[in-house]
Amino acid sequence: MKRYFIFLAAVALFTAVIWGLIFVKTQGVLLEVIFFDVGQGDSILIKTPYEQTMLVDGGPDNRVLNKLGDHLPPLQKRIDIVILTHPHADHVTGLVEVLKRYDVGVVIMSAAYLKTDIYGEFLKTLRDKNTSIIFAKAGQALHFGPKMDVDILWPERNKLDLFGGYNESFGMAGNDVNDDSVVTKMSFGDFALLMTGDATSAVEKQLLAYGNGLRADILKVGHHGSKYSSSLEFLKLVQPQASIIEVGARNRYGHPAPATLDRLKNFSPQGADQLLKSETFGVERPQAENISIFRTDKDSDIKVLSNGYTTSIFKEK
Repeated sequence: MKRYFIFLAAVALFTAVIWGLIFVKTQGVLLEVIFFDVGQGDSILIKTPYEQTMLVDGGPDNRVLNKLGDHLPPLQKRIDIVILTHPHADHVTGLVEVLKRYDVGVVIMSAAYLKTDIYGEFLKTLRDKNTSIIFAKAGQALHFGPKMDVDILWPERNKLDLFGGYNESFGMAGNDVNDDSVVTKMSFGDFALLMTGDATSAVEKQLLAYGNGLRADILKVGHHGSKYSSSLEFLKLVQPQASIIEVGARNRYGHPAPATLDRLKNFSPQGADQLLKSETFGVERPQAENISIFRTDKDSDIKVLSNGYTTSIFKEK
């Protein structure tokens, strides 16, 4: 079965018309994924067709709170699942206030440890709120409803309870907690999204063992598009039609790296020329020959809507 992608800029009137058509087409059964523009950091909100919510990372500050307020109903104060991919400040900081202000069902997290004030505050808040914790391990899976699952692909194994005092990273690159990032693949019908946290090429090399199991329509590019992510070998297995980079404007790290952008721009996913239909909603669109690249520093919030067959990507800017 062919899958169709629609790439749209969110011009207000145009977006309203398109959204109406999408909702009619999908009869209200939609997966919604919003990649928040939180500067130099990651934060992703997932709203399932079955009315669950999941937040992946919280960004480098409390901007995530305003984003959640914009995208959740005013009275909704519950988030079913929070995933912390790893304990760096640009992923964990916003989660402290999220835990304090929302009823969080469970936190799934890397068991990598980092001795920093903000991560210590995060752990303390987990204890104070008595929040349920699951340490991520490859092979675990979350089932949200018919045809919707999230599989944990990495890390390979978890560690002892953080609160028991075991605090040494087992990351493949010494103490680089980026390489302990929780990597997940979300599937809904024929649609798949691969989210890689800050995983580097060292982790990508290990993930190659999944073979075609890595296939995904959209790739959340690892480590903000650093030169150590999105290797060619990895892209060949994932075969993404679109990539999304969460990155801050004019950041001091030079993300995304020119080499990574070149790999993405020059990679031609198999069958991509069949995925974009120029006649969709009467709007002329070029056929996709290379990976479409979206960036929060240029596009602001990026929204993905899918009914498991047709997928649309909206840019705020």
